[in-house]
Amino acid sequence: MKNQTGENGLPSPRHRIDAHVHIMTHRRVRGGIKWVRPVAPDYHNLSLDVTTEELLAHLEEEGIEAFFNFFYPLKPGESEDVNRWHRDFADSCPKAVPFASLHAGDENKGSVISQSLDRQGFAGFKFHPYIQGFSVLDDRLARVFDELQDRQCPVVIHTGFAEFYQQPSMVEDTRELLRRYPRLHLVVSHMLYPDMPLEDWPALLDEYPDLYLDTTNTLVYCQPGSRDSGHMQQLIASYSSRLVFGTDFPIGTLYPTGKIHRIAALLCPDQNSLDDLMWRTACRIIGKDLFADSSE
Repeated sequence: MKNQTGENGLPSPRHRIDAHVHIMTHRRVRGGIKWVRPVAPDYHNLSLDVTTEELLAHLEEEGIEAFFNFFYPLKPGESEDVNRWHRDFADSCPKAVPFASLHAGDENKGSVISQSLDRQGFAGFKFHPYIQGFSVLDDRLARVFDELQDRQCPVVIHTGFAEFYQQPSMVEDTRELLRRYPRLHLVVSHMLYPDMPLEDWPALLDEYPDLYLDTTNTLVYCQPGSRDSGHMQQLIASYSSRLVFGTDFPIGTLYPTGKIHRIAALLCPDQNSLDDLMWRTACRIIGKDLFADSSE
């Protein structure tokens, strides 16, 4: 496969999918930017009054051709309203691949699932246990994961950075979730970093063929010259078809997000792994070739 080179002299992927974006209501975006600024000073350069149009313009500037969008309820009873807003937004933005969500405390979880997947056409589900305030092993979610596993529906779950959230590590809960639902199409956001060593992932990826890793925020801490750069490069070299790229925009680590694109290019050993990370794996997760009509 012939290598592509970008303007900065680094390898360039043939397409770009950001598999971790949060375009939400203005109130939630504003709150998210304020929340992340103490640990991500770059985001002082993004206005709290940023509009949805301006957020989309930034993704366009960075060459993003499609993005997984996440918006989740913070308390029981909000799920239908959140998902309705999200569906309306995605209908107005062809590049958005929307993921629904629900809360463990919802009384109508079954109907939220059927409405989201059968009628509203969401690509999958996203959960953030730390922010939403429940465990992935919560008994109230057992039937949810059973159904999502049976449907082979992509499920994205936030993990990692337990110290930042001042919460217990999710390492053992994630391992147990995999044992209980071994066929679940699970995407582990942030790769349990830094709570689980990167070198523990190959055994799990080999054991669970439907497991994928979302490198969002993790790449930033594993860039060349860092303590974990070698482990990340080995993981990409061997398992690029199971890894996706994301930025957490607009509540991530680095801004402009092109900084993270550059780190990804530096860490990937070849064109094939870069293309896997930047778009092919994302297409595989949702079971859809988003670039079928384009020439590579």
